[in-house]
Amino acid sequence: MTMSINKTRIISVEKYFGFLEEGEKFYLGIDKNDFNNELLKKIGFEGRLKDGDTVLPSKDFGPRANYNSEGKYKKDKSSEMVTDYYQRLWTWEQWTGYKETETKSKIVEVPYKRYPREFIEPPSLELTYIQNRELIIINNLFSKTKNEFKDIKHAVNLILEIFGYCNIYTKEFEKFFDKRIKKLNWEILPEGKYPWEKLEPIIDEILKDKSDVKKPVYKSRLEKINSYNADFTATGEAGFKGYFIFGFNEKNLYILENAEYGNATYILREDWEKLSKKTKSELLNNDLHEQRIIHGKNWKKEIENLFKKYNLS
Repeated sequence: MTMSINKTRIISVEKYFGFLEEGEKFYLGIDKNDFNNELLKKIGFEGRLKDGDTVLPSKDFGPRANYNSEGKYKKDKSSEMVTDYYQRLWTWEQWTGYKETETKSKIVEVPYKRYPREFIEPPSLELTYIQNRELIIINNLFSKTKNEFKDIKHAVNLILEIFGYCNIYTKEFEKFFDKRIKKLNWEILPEGKYPWEKLEPIIDEILKDKSDVKKPVYKSRLEKINSYNADFTATGEAGFKGYFIFGFNEKNLYILENAEYGNATYILREDWEKLSKKTKSELLNNDLHEQRIIHGKNWKKEIENLFKKYNLS
């Protein structure tokens, strides 16, 4: 049985799921025939779809996709404002002699006031292609129970934001979610060491939408980590765009870097095959990362200490 929702967004779950019995299970998605290759590419699917292809959809569709991928902050305006810092590149001209100057620059921390914030983890719902049914569905089995209404509402609104409509499928698809699932959230760069002049153009393309003020800060961190000659480098795709993983296989050490998320570098200690199958929330939770190095004035020193600890300096 299939029902369809054709709205910009929904407010009430009960209104659209009244035909289901209490506790009845269902999936959410769309028929493959109702989208084109351009939309597939924007979502994060590349090339010809294969059975089990799974991806975290790009955050570029709008606020629901952005929240699904990046999470969000909830401001506490009942509390007093606190001082926080952001980093930027500061450039100046320094006198070096008579009528001569030299351009200097360094990364500085700029203070600003803000309300205390609580971070809300991203739902990280992923889309999976089921070949023999010609469907793309969220690979999560939902149940019509009140404690799931919030999750159901987000999932429906995410699909509506991306596709313009959302189907409700009551047929069981669990048998399709087996070992055939292949996640497309990461691209491993071709084997070999990547000196900065080789990696920088790749990073420039990924960071092309970042501001000229922030981009040098992001690149300086990536350049520092890359200087330790990782065994492999992986770049995030679709909803992971802007994320980088530097892998040091012999040390079972993996450095997850994203300049904006959580203002930190994450030190991971699982093998790459397992890491690549994790959702974004799983990658960043306390059970998986061994250390979190804040993007602050001591970041460089802490990174150096980390690599000394693993005899990689």
